[in-house]
Parts: sequence; structure tokens; C-alpha cells
Amino acid sequence: MVHRSAMSAFRPGAVWSGVSECARGESGRRVGKVLLGAALLGIGLKVYGRYRRYQRRQRWNQAGKDVVVLHQFERATNFPNLSPFALKLETFLRMAGIKYVVDTEEPQGSRNKCPWITFNGQELSDSELIIDFLTQHFGKPLKEKLTPAEHAVGRAVQVMLDEHTIMAVAYKRYVLDGWSYIMGRFPKKYRLMLRLMMPINFPKIKHLFYTVGIGRFSEEETMFFLRRELRALEDVLGDKPFLLDSTPTTYDAAAFAELTQVIYGCAPEVERYVRANYDALVQYHERMKDKYWPDWEQCRAE
Repeated sequence: MVHRSAMSAFRPGAVWSGVSECARGESGRRVGKVLLGAALLGIGLKVYGRYRRYQRRQRWNQAGKDVVVLHQFERATNFPNLSPFALKLETFLRMAGIKYVVDTEEPQGSRNKCPWITFNGQELSDSELIIDFLTQHFGKPLKEKLTPAEHAVGRAVQVMLDEHTIMAVAYKRYVLDGWSYIMGRFPKKYRLMLRLMMPINFPKIKHLFYTVGIGRFSEEETMFFLRRELRALEDVLGDKPFLLDSTPTTYDAAAFAELTQVIYGCAPEVERYVRANYDALVQYHERMKDKYWPDWEQCRAE
């Protein structure tokens, strides 16, 4: 049984009295000053951060009427962007002839998604929602002549690529290969930070893929999924110059972006396999690159 006097020492009033007495002492005042300084520093940094964001938005809003400010990650070392969704959107802008400028200061907007855009004072995120919005705003700049059935095929292929193929590529990049290849595709200034964060982030990334489902498979099984979807994409392409027609459509932007990740941003052995076994896809990718990315070499990080 605890003695009554011992229990009284732990009464809230007694604890508060002890804290107050400590605070009145020299050490307490020092701690108070440190805490006050830390609080003021935090407030200052927060205010400065908001001011910087305000400045950036003011600058973006001055890009001009109907000019898209494309917010995305910085260029990769051997192709324009490590994000297939950013590359899809930028390719679409080029295909549609929509004027745009690139910003890499704030690659993820309020929804923590990349890419996003500033357009005529508005902020929009998600590549698909952005493409739909711009298509309506500019009066369908890509004059697509597709039947409803062809649109359905294009949508099904795009969902396959955006939702499953890219997961196989990302799982290979970040878990199966442990960043060994993809690290060199990031601009040099980020590599040290990425390596330092690896012990913290790698278990989280691995758990994410396990939760999604792809992380429960072996490398052989993962590559089986990837090869099967590439074969399906090649079957849809057939002998046509572009995915669904003799001229490119919006779906080609997605197919090109995902193929770029497979060929240039997955692993050397994957690139060799694709070039050896999917010649039609490789030639298709080259056609898209030549047509819409004549500045491919200039759009790479040092």
C-alpha cells in the first residue's frame, strides 16, 4: 500500500507547484528563452514559406493568358522526366500545341501530386483531369477521329499502363533493384540526400508495394506481368504508325510516357529485353520521340 504522503507528492497541484518553482529559477528561465526562440523561429519560417509561395504564385500568374505553368520534378539524366504522368502531360501539351513553361520549384501542389498546373490563375492537379480540362478549354486541339470502340480500347490500354505496368516498373526500380540503377537517373544534387534517407524510406516504400499487391511477387513474376502487358500493347499497335490511328491521339501521350519509363528508366536488362523482343514498340517510341521531342537531348539533367 502506497503511503498517503507519497501519493500527495504526485497530486496535480503539487506537480504544477514544482514546475512553477523550477520555471522561476535560472535554469527555468533559460529553458523558457530557448522554447520562446524556437517558437518564434518556427513562426518566422512558416511566414517566410508562405511569403515565398505567394511570390511564386504571383510570378506564375504572370506567365500570360492561356499559358500553362507545368509544375513537375526536375529532368532525369537520360530522359525528360522520371514521372510517367508528368511526361504524359508534357507530351500532350506538345502534341496539342499548347504554350507552356516548366517550373520545378514546387513539383507537388496542394494535393501532393505531380504534375500540377497553374493556368489563368487556377491550380489543377492530376494529369488526366488536367488533360480533360485543357482539351475542353482549347476546343479539342487534337482532332481525333476515333469511334467509341476505339476510345474504349485506348482507355483500357491507358489504365493498364498507368495503373499496373508502372507499378511493375516502380517495384523493379525501387525495391527489387534497391535503387541501384535509378539512383543515377536523378540529378546529381539529389543523390546524397536520397542515399541518406534510404534507411528511413526504403522500408516504407517496400511496405507500400506490399500493401498494393505487386510487392508480394518475385522478380520473375513481376517481369512476367510487365512482358505480358508490353505484348498486349504491341498487339494493339499492330502495323499502325500510332496506337489507334494513322495520326497520334491523346492515348499516345500515355503510351509514350510509360514506354519511356520501361526503356530508359527501369533497368539495363529490361531495356535490352525490350529492344530485342518488341521492335514494333521501340520503333513506335522513336516515332513519337522524333515527332514531339526533337530537343530530347537538351531536356536531360547534367
